[in-house]
Amino acid sequence: MSSSVKSGPIPAGRLQRGSSSSDNHISKFRQVLIRHGLTMTVIAIVCLFAPFILDGFNSSLDKFFIFPLRYFVWFLGVALFIFGYLKFTKKYLNVRQIAWISYLFLISVVEEIGFRLGLPLLFTSEFIGLDTFWIGVILSNLIFASIHYFTLRWKITACVFTFLGGMGFSRLFSVTDDLALVILVHWAVTFLNTPSAPKGLNN
Repeated sequence: MSSSVKSGPIPAGRLQRGSSSSDNHISKFRQVLIRHGLTMTVIAIVCLFAPFILDGFNSSLDKFFIFPLRYFVWFLGVALFIFGYLKFTKKYLNVRQIAWISYLFLISVVEEIGFRLGLPLLFTSEFIGLDTFWIGVILSNLIFASIHYFTLRWKITACVFTFLGGMGFSRLFSVTDDLALVILVHWAVTFLNTPSAPKGLNN
């Protein structure tokens, strides 16, 4: 008995480009963790190996260490907003959804370390030597958007908005010098962009 072969492109998920191969269709939690989460985490960790970036990281958390209760309240505020949004939109709150919300927080942490702090400092350091900090910021956010294109197969238009959003986070960071605040804003924005969890942790 011969097996039938499906033809035609696989329906594209939210923000994704069409694909004729299931291997390129990103719809499972495991795929997001490995392709996107691991990539961003490695970049953040590598950045922190540079002493001058680690010093900048510690400096950017000064307000957090001085007023930890304030940030805890803000964290709870974002969490309540997220759970309120899920309730309002009648989405199920289960273990998978909680795991997704937690992942979005963690990816916000590593992306802000890597792309709003680490890479701009690296590009303007003596190792690379760009003259203007904001050129480093632009290059960092271009890489940030490109990684979404390749790891999550997002459409070009979504990646353009990702670049612009990254520039907005960079601007907020430059004004406040408060990485913890930018992480919380990033968490809320990222959740609104992709509020629903993929199929499952083991799928």
